[in-house]
Amino acid sequence: MAVCCKLMAYPLDSVTHDFKTAFEHLKEKEELSTQRFALQKEQIINDSVRRQAIENIYLRISGMDEKIKTTEKSFLFRTQITIVMVVVVCCFSVVVFITIYRRYRNRRDNSALFIENSQIQDQAEELIRLIQSYDTEIQQFTQNNGLLETTNVVKDKLLSVISHDLRSPISSLQAFLSLYHTNNIARTDLVDFFCKLLSRVENTSTMLENLLHWSKYQLKGLEPIFEKVNLQMIIDECINLYCMQAEQKHILIDNSLKTSVHVSADAEMLKVILRNLISNALKFTHSRGIITIMTMTKEKFAIISVKDTGVGISPENQVKLFAMDNFTTPGTEKEKGTGLGLMLCKDFVEHNNGKIWLDSKLNAGTTFYISIPLSEEQFEV
Repeated sequence: MAVCCKLMAYPLDSVTHDFKTAFEHLKEKEELSTQRFALQKEQIINDSVRRQAIENIYLRISGMDEKIKTTEKSFLFRTQITIVMVVVVCCFSVVVFITIYRRYRNRRDNSALFIENSQIQDQAEELIRLIQSYDTEIQQFTQNNGLLETTNVVKDKLLSVISHDLRSPISSLQAFLSLYHTNNIARTDLVDFFCKLLSRVENTSTMLENLLHWSKYQLKGLEPIFEKVNLQMIIDECINLYCMQAEQKHILIDNSLKTSVHVSADAEMLKVILRNLISNALKFTHSRGIITIMTMTKEKFAIISVKDTGVGISPENQVKLFAMDNFTTPGTEKEKGTGLGLMLCKDFVEHNNGKIWLDSKLNAGTTFYISIPLSEEQFEV
């Protein structure tokens, strides 16, 4: 405050014409300015020195931090190496101890170990026997399950056929008898209606017979009874059953077998096979057609063929004939079937150690072949 007063006194003295005092005040002002500049300069120099000193301290601190980090890393590495070496030594010591102990124990318990191994082997063999027994039970269960499924399919098939295919001819017979009883049918129509009804009843009889054989075979699991069978007699017997039906359609059935051929087969099954093949041939052959039954021997088998001059079978339908889906088509005079006949033939032929196959072309006829083993006497001849 005093300095400010002195500085302000210089213009005041000039105004009052006190030049001496004004000069002194001016001189004092210059000295004060010089001192202030010196102080400012010294302060700036001190600030720079202090700043440099602080920077040097920071650099030394950074260097010390780096040295400390390096020392810590080196110490940590040496510590880890030491730990690893200790662990390795301990593990090696444990391994050596275990090895020595096992050798000692093996020498001491050699006989006991042999006995224990024998017991383990016996247990393993018993376990294998149990596993094999379990597998056998599983296979038996699977087989029984398959038989049960097959039986269910057969049951459904039989119910379907009985409810649909047998109802129609019985209804027709009932209607015919009702008309005949009430005299509501003309005498001129009676013969024609009777012939048609007779054909349907014959088809129904064949159908019912197939159903009975199929259900008995599937549900009771019948096995064939093999015997020496005269093939010519069996074929003639089957042809005689269809003479009337063949006459109604004016179809000729020719049995070309004129010599005795004996096969080893179940006679009843063989009759069912031939009856179905002849019935199918009649069903799909037009009026004035021919059905030829031929037999030849080849190696140890008799090859029987049933050839017709009927409508033939398309290739896509041939693969469906022996399937389980009841495939059937109407005959030349709208005859109906169940689709069981050929499946029954296939099963019966295979159970008699034979095979069944066909050769057919549309509008050129069909030939079914079956092979049946010859009897031992026939084969020797």
